[in-house]
Amino acid sequence: MNNYFCVLPFFGYEYSTDRRYGTHCCLLPKNYNIESIKSSILNQERSPFCSACWNLEDAGLISDRKLKNSALDFYWDKDLRYIEEDVIQGKYKTIMVKNVTSNTCNSTCVTCNSGPSSAWGPLEKKMNLTALPIKSMTKTDIHENLNFKELVMLNFVGGEPLYEKLNFYILEQLIKNNNTKCFIAVTTNGSVNISDNNKELLKKFKNINFNVSIDGVGPIFEYLRYPLSWDTLLENLEFFRTITDNVSVSSTTSNMNVLYHHETISWFKEQKLNYHYNPVINPTYFRPGALPKSVKEEIFRKRGRSQDLEFFIGTHTDKDNYDFTRFLKIIKKQDEVKGICMVNYLPEFCELIGFTF
Repeated sequence: MNNYFCVLPFFGYEYSTDRRYGTHCCLLPKNYNIESIKSSILNQERSPFCSACWNLEDAGLISDRKLKNSALDFYWDKDLRYIEEDVIQGKYKTIMVKNVTSNTCNSTCVTCNSGPSSAWGPLEKKMNLTALPIKSMTKTDIHENLNFKELVMLNFVGGEPLYEKLNFYILEQLIKNNNTKCFIAVTTNGSVNISDNNKELLKKFKNINFNVSIDGVGPIFEYLRYPLSWDTLLENLEFFRTITDNVSVSSTTSNMNVLYHHETISWFKEQKLNYHYNPVINPTYFRPGALPKSVKEEIFRKRGRSQDLEFFIGTHTDKDNYDFTRFLKIIKKQDEVKGICMVNYLPEFCELIGFTF
């Protein structure tokens, strides 16, 4: 078995509202060379373009490569070694799709911007930044991108995909093409109540997953994903569970919530939610390691030197100090335009870094 194998370069694609920014994997750099990546995989080598996954695996963590390999193996009901044999013989096509139908969203997540979230547009204008417009695919785009009969996995992302009517149009097309076996994944912020009609559409699919974005518990969640409500999220988690047993969590780790990482993971476990987490890479001033050395040492003292924390904030550099200074300026501006203050949501973290507003 090829321990360097990844299904995404051969079977996956992520469609964007802007055709220029489609990609085989969201973790790849913009200048990646797909043929070079395929060649490295088949030669059982690590591609330098795929460092995001290799870094996670070297740290003993689960990478997106492993997750996607397991997922296609399971939902296609085909052993990974046979999938690899098909690839060697040149028998592959796009059957795993991540679809960004639009960037319409109701959340102004701290680490986000108006590109993925339309809600950020008015705030960026207040900050004298150039806000990106609301973007959406058309039905023509959808029919050109998706092979409804042969899709094995389809992941709806956004924006907030449960707000986007075209996503439910896509489900209708899959039903018309007798492909209700297709695995449907919805990456959601957990804030939307699904209509009865759309609920019935979702129920027609045998394999469906709601992957809810949760970066912290209670007020931590409400600050990082302002203006969403923790209580509403809890209600919707129960609602999702009436549709499927397959409810999971995607958690983003930044310098703001790394202090609370262990309690967040503990909550996932208490709720019996499968979870996957990734560190913020960009903007660099939100990286989990973008903290002063003294703050990192205090986090280790309070939480212990776990493998996770070592991976997130372990080695200190001068860039961490520089990015932390930028972080303070950015977060104060964000709080100002949102009319909130981080101290009221993350008091322990604010005390640790000496943050006042």
